[in-house]
Amino acid sequence: MKNNRRLPLLSLAIVSILVCLGAVIAVFLLSVDATTVAEKMQSALTLGLPFAVVFTIALWLGAGIDHLLARIQNKSTRIMASIATYVIAPFTLCIALPALAIFLFTGALFPEKGWQELPPLPEPAQEVVAAGDSSVYVQARSGQTYYCWWQSALEDCWQNAEPRSEFVIQNSLGDVTETQETPDSNPPRGSVVDLRGIHYFDTGIEVRVFYAVQNDGSVWVLESGADDYETGFATGLFATIAFIPAVSGLLIIYLGAGISALARRAARSSASEA
Repeated sequence: MKNNRRLPLLSLAIVSILVCLGAVIAVFLLSVDATTVAEKMQSALTLGLPFAVVFTIALWLGAGIDHLLARIQNKSTRIMASIATYVIAPFTLCIALPALAIFLFTGALFPEKGWQELPPLPEPAQEVVAAGDSSVYVQARSGQTYYCWWQSALEDCWQNAEPRSEFVIQNSLGDVTETQETPDSNPPRGSVVDLRGIHYFDTGIEVRVFYAVQNDGSVWVLESGADDYETGFATGLFATIAFIPAVSGLLIIYLGAGISALARRAARSSASEA
């Protein structure tokens, strides 16, 4: 009878040892940067053992959860508690909370920029005469042409320049072309007297840049789509970082709960046969 009661504990102890060995061996095999066996062993011990401890805690946590649920006498209450524990809680931890964190993280890291006003020109601008992915030429009302590299040198934005015959500036990319599309919104101040735009592809992402001259002579820029790649990469990375540990931990918890339930049933079956 005592052996039957010890069966769940014995099963969990054996699985815990196997999980620890598996974590250490996995880190040992995946240590591709280590060149010697000693370095692989060091990585296995410094990284594998912490993972093994976390997995063991999760394993016994799952067994403890199963033990607590098994003590609920009312069947309907036990079913509802099991659904909340094994379905609702995992959905919240693995999908809802990571999705909320990703939304807040990307929104804070890559906010919507909208229209931005460039520094004032030495004299009011009249029209955009050339544009690229990171620079623009405008002609002032006096006929003078000014150049601005607005993505990195705003403090010395406007410099005197020679007139240009071609509109498109091939700055850092070779596929910059003029676009006939219009932006979704106008600059927030005054009325637009000249609006020109270009579009290009950056790492497969289509980017549109619009330049607007307003009736007060100010120049505005709107960049649309430039942060899509960084946002997608950050979202994917953050989702991976949040999703994989959560799913791994839940699988270990499920494993512990399953072992506990099977061992308990085996102990009851053995006791009834005796």
